[in-house]
Amino acid sequence: MPPKPDPKLPESVAEIAEVIGREKAIDFVRQLPQSGSRPWRACIYIPKHLPADHKLVEMLGWHDASKLAYAFSGMILQPSRLDAMEKAHRNRQIVRAAGDGVPLEEIADVYELSEYHVKDIIAEGQSTNLMEV
Repeated sequence: MPPKPDPKLPESVAEIAEVIGREKAIDFVRQLPQSGSRPWRACIYIPKHLPADHKLVEMLGWHDASKLAYAFSGMILQPSRLDAMEKAHRNRQIVRAAGDGVPLEEIADVYELSEYHVKDIIAEGQSTNLMEV
């Protein structure tokens, strides 16, 4: 079976990934707090001069924080919180588990969803070939 395609990052996260790498960018964005009343966005200021005790250094380490400071000096970044990407991954896992014969109740417990919601995800996944994505 060929490897599954890597889900595309939202543009706002892809820009960060170009500087520090995909996995580090995903981990970084997941650490960021919600931006005000917009739960799908995070917000962080990237200083022009990076002090050693800055939150960015704590989150990424000096080397990667310095790369971000150089690339985005003085900017406020508002990357996507990756909720849609994570939801799509969760849904693929649910459809795959159902295809492997895992009981519906067990899937619902693992993902902390109602059985009704799990049934909907499975039905949607089977109709759109979510397992193939």
